[in-house]
Amino acid sequence: MTAQATKRRKPAGKQAQSARLTQMVIFDALRSWVIPTVAGIIVFVLYVLYNIELIDPGVAVAATGVLALLVLLFYGLRGFFEEQPEGRRAALLAGFALLWCAVTIYPFYRAVNPGTPLFSTDLKRNAAPVTIPLRDKPGHYSLYVEGHFLPTQGRENRTATYQIALGHDGATDRLLEGTFRHEWGSQRIGSGRRSSMVPVMHESNVVVDELDDQDGHDLTLQLKDISEGVRDSVTVHVYSPGIPKVVLIVLGLLTIAAALGVDTWREKGSSEGLMATLTVAALVGVAVFRNSTSAVPGFPQLVVGAVAGAIGGAIGGWVLSRLARPLRKYVQ
Repeated sequence: MTAQATKRRKPAGKQAQSARLTQMVIFDALRSWVIPTVAGIIVFVLYVLYNIELIDPGVAVAATGVLALLVLLFYGLRGFFEEQPEGRRAALLAGFALLWCAVTIYPFYRAVNPGTPLFSTDLKRNAAPVTIPLRDKPGHYSLYVEGHFLPTQGRENRTATYQIALGHDGATDRLLEGTFRHEWGSQRIGSGRRSSMVPVMHESNVVVDELDDQDGHDLTLQLKDISEGVRDSVTVHVYSPGIPKVVLIVLGLLTIAAALGVDTWREKGSSEGLMATLTVAALVGVAVFRNSTSAVPGFPQLVVGAVAGAIGGAIGGWVLSRLARPLRKYVQ
């Protein structure tokens, strides 16, 4: 009977060992290639859908940027999960991840999707001024001006300019000026012998301006002039200021300091300065993307931000990693 019991226990032991090996393989895959690969596949699908106009450009750009930032955070923290971190350190890492996402992902998303406008209206040429009800609500606001080109035969590049008088209490404070563009280009479709050039129209019909209402007045807008080729009216949207730039800068510096603290927990010679480098890269990339000249940032601005982030992260990370070295002996 003892021999039979032993025989019965062997398969159970093998099954337990096989289950542990399976768990190790799955965990190692999740910690290495699964998450970046899945993110890359999603980005590729989004870009294809964007190019064949089956998805809104803003959705595609926002999802691509958010996934890229999350992958950066993953690469910065995955080294701490080779073994389960103790409770206090795990809680600090979770808090850092939340801070990192708030300082990078939220400003990036707001640049693509400013949210629900506080006020929207159409301005007609030489019509009476329209009042923006901002009394007792001082602050810094974003003004989006949208033009509407008229249909035309053929393919011709067109531009249109406008002038809007901004004022309060019957007086004009300044003139807001901008330009709408309607341009034709070409794009190659397919590859090899089956490829062909097709005409592509690029329209830039949104201009972003800023409204400073530090005293909390009701502001007025009046369309003074607009070029031919567009409707004799424009649509304006006023958005809340969001997080002030000073607060974003302070939070960014705090996040960099926290990233330096995270890097001091690594073993000597193991990815030194990695989290600080990736944090600087993310902050630089988001800042360049948010401050692009385009009113509605898209994939070209996303690529420019990524390149700027890579360069800024390489330089800034190298400097910060040298500054953090003396801190290791106090932390480890």
